[in-house]
Amino acid sequence: MRLNIGKVSKLFGISPETLRYYESEGFLFPKKNPINGYREYTFEDIFLLTDLLFYRDIGIPIKDIREIFNGMGVNEITDMIGEKKLQIKEKIRRYQDSLIKLENWEHLHTESLQFYGKFDIRSMPAALCKKDSYGNYSDSLFSFQEGLRPNQNLDFFLTFSFYCNLNKNKPLMVERYIVLDKSISQNLDFDFTGKDIIEEKADRCLFTVVKYQDNVNEMLAPILNYANHHHLLLTGDIYARQSITDYERNHCTEYYRVYAVLK
Repeated sequence: MRLNIGKVSKLFGISPETLRYYESEGFLFPKKNPINGYREYTFEDIFLLTDLLFYRDIGIPIKDIREIFNGMGVNEITDMIGEKKLQIKEKIRRYQDSLIKLENWEHLHTESLQFYGKFDIRSMPAALCKKDSYGNYSDSLFSFQEGLRPNQNLDFFLTFSFYCNLNKNKPLMVERYIVLDKSISQNLDFDFTGKDIIEEKADRCLFTVVKYQDNVNEMLAPILNYANHHHLLLTGDIYARQSITDYERNHCTEYYRVYAVLK
């Protein structure tokens, strides 16, 4: 049996260029037809190609395939299979985490767009922050790093936040800080303990989404007006967590989920 490169290419669903590459790497040795000079593949070539494509399909690198074809021992192959399984399991774990993060991000993003300028009564999801960390980003980050487990990455959970109290400062001023936002860690392996870390949450809040502004009174006016109009009593504590960053024409606009604690 002899097949030309076109038929082999069609049979296995690979390009002629791929077949020529495997030939150049020393895996295939097609003979050339003395009449027309075309490559012709024998049964032995097809057999080797079947194994080669199987190894490539399960992610075995070319260099390891070459060692297999050069006589790698069966025990060594067994060890290689075990190592490859561990690598694939780790990739699956990372992809599963990435998928969950994308789903959580999608929910946060969609919800923030939906509630921009709109209101709801809800609890404030728990977040972790360093006690007395207002305005000190670096101190918060170092404290969070101290509470890390091996191989744990906090980048996804770090959220810029701000706090203000309606009864303390006139004009209103916000304190900016960083939290670990548990609302975006759902279904993820998130376990954190650290020194001087407290949990920040509230059972009943007036919720909305605002664009961040330096003019705090103007930024918070919609939520205060809504509370007054609907006779909702606020404690004065207002918390906010960043949800969307819009990079438009080199200008950064931050959207924050705002939780005004109700009495």
